[in-house]
Amino acid sequence: MSTVPAWDAVGLLSEDGASEARDEDTSDFYAWGGKLIRTQRSKHKRTITVTALEDNLVVFGLVNPGSTVATATGVNTRTVKIPKSEKRAFVLEMIDGDITRRRHIPTGEVTEVGEVSLSESDLQAFELTITIYPDVNDVLYFDIDNDPQGAATSG
Repeated sequence: MSTVPAWDAVGLLSEDGASEARDEDTSDFYAWGGKLIRTQRSKHKRTITVTALEDNLVVFGLVNPGSTVATATGVNTRTVKIPKSEKRAFVLEMIDGDITRRRHIPTGEVTEVGEVSLSESDLQAFELTITIYPDVNDVLYFDIDNDPQGAATSG
């Protein structure tokens, strides 16, 4: 499996993993007598939701794009601004024994952040919904793995 370029790690994710959602409009067209002859699809949208379990600078940047952190004499000051649009690439990595699976999203953006609990008794977690944008060839993402069961055969 090829190496992935240096990425900024979000850190640990919830054991619930990631969930993918699809949303699109469809219009059905029927011939005389009610026979379905075509379905037109439009406004396709794909999202992936993960829950980050760490409160690090990468997560802070995803939750608060355009905001800043400054450190002086051991004190961190986070200046939180109204979020700005910030597209970036993402990679999700899942390991199962010797099998490594990566989903490479060339262009995505955190478009929703779930409610964050500010409590001494609860784990602070950040539910992030990433909207995936297609490239000029309509490619949304690449799934890359080293699973021999999924290898393409030639011929």
